[in-house]
Amino acid sequence: MSGTEWAFVTIFDRYRVRVFRAAYRRTADVSQSEEAVAIVFLEVWRLRKRVRIVDGSLLPWLIAVTTRVTSNLSRSQRRYARMIAQLPPALDQEDPSDDVGERLDGQKRSRALADAIASLAPGDRLVVELCLMEELSMADAAAALDLPLGTVKSRLHRARRQLRTKLEGSDISIQSLAPNNPEEGSTG
Repeated sequence: MSGTEWAFVTIFDRYRVRVFRAAYRRTADVSQSEEAVAIVFLEVWRLRKRVRIVDGSLLPWLIAVTTRVTSNLSRSQRRYARMIAQLPPALDQEDPSDDVGERLDGQKRSRALADAIASLAPGDRLVVELCLMEELSMADAAAALDLPLGTVKSRLHRARRQLRTKLEGSDISIQSLAPNNPEEGSTG
């Protein structure tokens, strides 16, 4: 730590409680007083080359800075309160519990679908992921997996049948997985 930093730490340790008390007398608010202390000592550091020592003490200068800082904080707080008071009241706020319920339902459906897909045989699952989730065409999936097109078609058909059975009674549609033609996959 340099000499300047060490001197600052010494000043802070020596005067922070007195600066806090002076700020608290003006604000009667602990939070504002703590903020004032932080600002005052930031000013001490920023103005360290121009700090005025009065009668051999730094305290009078610190109290003067504290007075200015607390006045500024009070003025700022009053401006903020006036601005907030001028805002129109909130209009028909939606009940956040509706969103929570919808999200939970969506998560439940997603979990059910993920569980159903996870229960498929690995080869069938891979075809479902490529054709339905990633929207590859069956031809592109066949090329990516190095399989005949007929094998991809039969795996996809079998996987859809198994998924329909597993998801029976739920509001999840297998068609919702493939936004384009569900039998062909997308062409992209």
